[in-house]
Amino acid sequence: MVNVIMIRNTYGGSEYLRKGCFYVTNHARAIAPGGFGVNYTDAVACYNNMLAVKQFYHKTSDNPLLHIVVSYNENIKDIYDATRLSSRIASFFTGYQYVYCTHSKDRECSWFHMHLVINSVSYLNGNLISSWIGYMQQFCAHVAAITHQSTWLSIKTKSNDFED
Repeated sequence: MVNVIMIRNTYGGSEYLRKGCFYVTNHARAIAPGGFGVNYTDAVACYNNMLAVKQFYHKTSDNPLLHIVVSYNENIKDIYDATRLSSRIASFFTGYQYVYCTHSKDRECSWFHMHLVINSVSYLNGNLISSWIGYMQQFCAHVAAITHQSTWLSIKTKSNDFED
């Protein structure tokens, strides 16, 4: 089973977005980062890329991002497989900028997990991303189809999700 954790944190504004970009692009922890519509190798550039879309659509005060953690089960044993899955899983969010990375040694259930930070504002039309349960269930179906495993969705609210 693959654990999918959606972390909802509507506080912190631009600072929360900055922390998310820095956390996911942290070279000391991130293995094989990737992304779409952002510079995923430079935290400041990644933050500025996402902020530019928010500013263009005048939506800088809205929920800054959607943070998702996908924790692979013990069947994923090497970084190549984990990275390949992470890239394919992230592609679900077309129309949105995102940055992701793979971390090793999740303490709960696997050797690898991914962090996915998605800009809450679409670069196509300025629409806000949905965190509605039906949309997240569609995302879980996407994850299940890619990993060929069932998924378990958890929704958490926390203010320090980018802290070690």
